[in-house]
Amino acid sequence: MPTMCPPANPEGAGRDSAEGVSIIRFSTIRASLAAGLALGLGLYAGIVRADDPKVVHVAGVLYDGVESAWEKSFVDSFARVIAQHPHGVQIVFEYTEHVSYDQAEQVIRDYADTGKYDIIFTDSSYSDAVEKIHGEYPNTMFVFSGAGNHAVGGNGYWVTQHQNETGYLMGMIAGLMTKTDTVGVVGSFPGDETNAEVNGFFDGARAANPKVKRKLAYIQSWYDPQKSSSATSALASAGADYILELAPAFEACQAAKVGCFGNYVDLNSLAPDVVVTSSLAIWEPTINYIIDQWWNHATAKAAYNAPREPVWFGLDHGGTDLAPYHGWDAKLSDAVKASVADAKAKIMSGDKVLPANFANPVAD
Repeated sequence: MPTMCPPANPEGAGRDSAEGVSIIRFSTIRASLAAGLALGLGLYAGIVRADDPKVVHVAGVLYDGVESAWEKSFVDSFARVIAQHPHGVQIVFEYTEHVSYDQAEQVIRDYADTGKYDIIFTDSSYSDAVEKIHGEYPNTMFVFSGAGNHAVGGNGYWVTQHQNETGYLMGMIAGLMTKTDTVGVVGSFPGDETNAEVNGFFDGARAANPKVKRKLAYIQSWYDPQKSSSATSALASAGADYILELAPAFEACQAAKVGCFGNYVDLNSLAPDVVVTSSLAIWEPTINYIIDQWWNHATAKAAYNAPREPVWFGLDHGGTDLAPYHGWDAKLSDAVKASVADAKAKIMSGDKVLPANFANPVAD
C-alpha cells in the first residue's frame, strides 16, 4: 500500500526547485510541491475579491514514479502552473506515486476523507474508482486521465493527452531521414493514446515517404526497460533505422546505431547522439482548465458538471509540441526541417487537420 503521510521531519527528504517552485520529495513515495512564491511572480486572471479563495489544495495520484516520462510531464507541468498563480491563488500540490489500480479507490478515498483537498487529480485510468466514491464528496473535484477510462459526470472529470499531431511530425522526420525505408515503434500497451500516436507517426512517415515499411512491437508494460531494450533491438534487426520509443530504451538505439524519438518529456539528454526529438505532453492547458472549473464552483457556487467526453488540448492550444532538435539540428537537412515546420504551421492554423485515430495500428 502506498505510504499516505510523510513524517513531519522526514530523514532523507530531498529538495530542489523547478520554475521557482519549492519541490520536496520524501524518502517515502509521497512528495509535495509548495508554491512559496512572491505575489509579484503570479499571473493573475481577473479581479480577485476579498472573499475569493486564496489557496487550492490538490492531491495527485500517480500510477508510476516520476522516473516515468508520463508522470514527470504531469508533475513538471503542475510546477509551472503553480508558478503562474492562476486566479491569484496559491496551489498546494501533494502526490502519491506507485498507486496500482487495485489500490486506487482506497488511496483516493483516503485523500477525500481528510476534507483537506479541493481537487484529487489522478494521472491514469482510475474512472472505476472515482465512479464508486465521487458522489459521497460532492464538493471535491475528481480528475482521471488517459485511455481506459469512461465518463462519470458531475464532479468526475476525464482529461487526456493525445500526441498524434506531434507523432505525425516525428514520423515525417523518420520518413525523410530513413535509409532503409523502414521505421518502427516500441509501444507500451495498445490503447487510445498509444494508438493515436503510433498511427500519427506511421501516417507522417508514409506522407513523407510512401515506400516506408512499418514495424511495431508492444511490450505490454508502461515501464520496463529490459523489455523495451529487447523490442528496440528486434525492430532494428528488422531494418528500422528510426524508431519512436514510447517505452524508451536508448541504449539499445545506441548499440544498433539507429535514430530514436522520445515521448512526453524532452529525453535528448539521455542519449544526445540518437534522440532526434521528443513529443512533449504539456499538461498546463488541462490543469488550468481544471483549476477554472474549481474556481467557478468555489466562487459562483455552481455545481460541478463534467463533460461526457474527455477534455484534451492539441498542438494549436499548447497541449503538445516537439522538443528542440539539440545536436540533431545540424544533422537534419534544411529541407527536412522546413517540411516539418511547414506541416506544424498548417496544423496550428487549422489548414491541416489530423484527427486522432484510435484504431489498432497496422504494421508491415
